[in-house]
Amino acid sequence: MSYRRLKDNKIYCRLKRQYEKTTAIPRCINVAVVGLSGTEKEKGAEGVGKSCLCNRFMRITSNDFKDDHISLLSNSDFSGRVVNNDNFLYWGDVIKTSEEGTEYMFRVIEQTEFIDDSTFQPFSGVKMDPYIKRCVATTIESPEKLMYICRSQLGVEEKYEQKVLPPGEFNVDGFICVFDVSVVPGRSIVKQLETVTNILKNIKNTKKPVVLVTTKNDKFHEAYVQEVQKLVSQNEFKKAVPIVETSAYLNINVDVAFIVLAHIIDRFKGRTKIVPYLESVKNEY
Repeated sequence: MSYRRLKDNKIYCRLKRQYEKTTAIPRCINVAVVGLSGTEKEKGAEGVGKSCLCNRFMRITSNDFKDDHISLLSNSDFSGRVVNNDNFLYWGDVIKTSEEGTEYMFRVIEQTEFIDDSTFQPFSGVKMDPYIKRCVATTIESPEKLMYICRSQLGVEEKYEQKVLPPGEFNVDGFICVFDVSVVPGRSIVKQLETVTNILKNIKNTKKPVVLVTTKNDKFHEAYVQEVQKLVSQNEFKKAVPIVETSAYLNINVDVAFIVLAHIIDRFKGRTKIVPYLESVKNEY
């Protein structure tokens, strides 16, 4: 091969690599967000922040963040295409880039429990299993289910972007398990600890990775933070359940939580940096 031809071949190979790098399809990660759900008797006066966490992660601009999400539903909203007679929401997909430059496309569902606004009891939906068992399902299907955007979308879906959950089975690659470290009227720390412990045990049985995400750290209670540390220090969870401290309201560590999960799923060989909440706040502000 002549020098000129060799040089041209090297240039071609370099340009080809650059093109492949810029046009590569991001790694797809399917995530289920879970945590304490149910009636006010179970979860207290407000939720643990699953929807707010998803909202902040999926919606890029700050103007798209809303802290008012659905729990009480009418029968028509429950059977509409957004909820689709299921007790989970599809939040759509979003591309995020990790610190080392890897692009991930996250598709996110939130496992919850909707309450009938006339009876104030949970809708039975398709599956009758208790939440702590149902929420750890690793294969989910809901034909023609629409992406959830906000509470105002229900009943007027045609006025909002309509993105459909991809057809076929949604195979969960990993879980984000949420624990609220703020004090909520009507909810005891004991109830939340019991529920999250059982959820983590059930996730462990699926052999899927999980990240424990503490929410509402902008108004955290120190005793609750300590209880979470004790929980993951138990022998069955030790070194297997990392904690990421977040605030969806202030947008602190939200992307980090999902990237950490992606690294575990991909068996990332490098060091995944998890910065404590208070340090992250100082760096941000």
